[in-house]
Amino acid sequence: MTTLDVTQEPRSPMPVLTSPDQLLAPCPKFRILVLGNPESTKQELFSKVFGVDLEKRLVSEGFTDDHNIEEELNLEGQNDRLTIYTSPNFGSDNEDIYRRVCNFISSRDDESRPLRERIHCIWYCVASEEERPISRLEARFFGEDIASVAPHVPVIMVFTKYDEFISKVQLDWSKDAQERGLSKVAVTHILNDLTAKRFSKTIGKRWDELMLDKSGRPKGKRVLRACVAGGTDPDDDESSFEALATTTLESLREWKEGYVRLVFAAAQRNSATISTKYCAKVAADYFSVNTGHARKADGMDVSEILPNFWAKAVNIFNMRDVSCVLSNPGLLERVLFATFEKDQRPLLEESLHRSSTDQTILLGLSPHERAVLLTQELASIVMFLDKLADMQWPQRDPFGTVTAYSIESDLRAIAVGRGKRELLETIEGSTIFTTSPLKQAIADLITRAVEQADKAVSPHGRGAGRAIVVVDDSELQEMSLTYVNDKAPDDMVLPCGLTILPLN
Repeated sequence: MTTLDVTQEPRSPMPVLTSPDQLLAPCPKFRILVLGNPESTKQELFSKVFGVDLEKRLVSEGFTDDHNIEEELNLEGQNDRLTIYTSPNFGSDNEDIYRRVCNFISSRDDESRPLRERIHCIWYCVASEEERPISRLEARFFGEDIASVAPHVPVIMVFTKYDEFISKVQLDWSKDAQERGLSKVAVTHILNDLTAKRFSKTIGKRWDELMLDKSGRPKGKRVLRACVAGGTDPDDDESSFEALATTTLESLREWKEGYVRLVFAAAQRNSATISTKYCAKVAADYFSVNTGHARKADGMDVSEILPNFWAKAVNIFNMRDVSCVLSNPGLLERVLFATFEKDQRPLLEESLHRSSTDQTILLGLSPHERAVLLTQELASIVMFLDKLADMQWPQRDPFGTVTAYSIESDLRAIAVGRGKRELLETIEGSTIFTTSPLKQAIADLITRAVEQADKAVSPHGRGAGRAIVVVDDSELQEMSLTYVNDKAPDDMVLPCGLTILPLN
């Protein structure tokens, strides 16, 4: 069986077609410990990154002094790739809590434990309050004990309620700035810069003095940071939780085992880009570059590869599919038919339904052409799931569930859109099929092709134009021309009957 460590090349010259249910077998769940308190840790932290909708009361109870840290947070079956442990943080200077948490971390960061049972990441949550001091036990943990208590598991400092911090800075400055005639866009950009600097000089400085030396290097274990909003501003909300997901993935590079990063890609439901990249890495295992050319690996039929990859990709995207719509027979074929032109359907049908001994049209293609076709087919699967996830994921309230209607909508959009042409042409024009020293180049090509397809459909970014809100004229507020030109159509608020056509 080939390794799924996506940062390394497999040693075996011929990869084995592993079954989809073995994809995450070494580490089927991402296990995270979240330390915080009922005020600084809201349920949005879990819903916007992992797509689980939990009651506020249940989440709050997980951060009370008498909560059993060994008890997993009840996710009510909403995400089978995730386990969450919770506990109060050390802000209250409670020695019992400190000892309980440190013992739990030490036992779950023991290398003798199987990877599937260990803690894979820690979020330490504190509210973004300028006046909040660092407690004695926090100074002890981050200044002295962290390297011995959590030598392997990455720790991320999560500053919650960042939107409230922004509001305080805004009250001090933005009103006066607008009275001086600055546009809303100018105010926004300047405010973002001022907020970051003020955060760095106040909250960030206190933690820097604890964890960094005079040259800015970590005194001990490296601790990454992320600031998350509290749900009052959809734009800040979306970008901040996406940053948290990205930062978490970055921290997991500390794990030598690529399975941990892979299972996080499957557990998170915030970034379709993360899932796409890891699908592309798995797709690269179907190829060989031993001769310096990207070619389909010997010993595997395309008719076996396509359904095998489809099942693995669905696992990685891990969408909420209550009705099992994605497992419907024939959906894979419909995805490929929506992406390719009608004159290529005989090729697709042979790829799906005939083994190499029964093929006639495919055998007439050169190895180069067959490699291009297989890459295009795999990329088509990724593009479909990427687009579907972007329709369901982040910041949806309630969180999106895959339906037959959303599947049909996605297929129609691909069939009539410009994205499929960009996808196919990006792959066809690549040089990796003649010079490919690493299989990572195949993964990068698939990722780039999906990104190009998305840009062709949404030049202003993911979801652009999908959330235009039409309101009555009486509710329309004054908007500067600079503001209109600087924003994508989904940010516009239009009077009835008007449409904004974005300039590319």
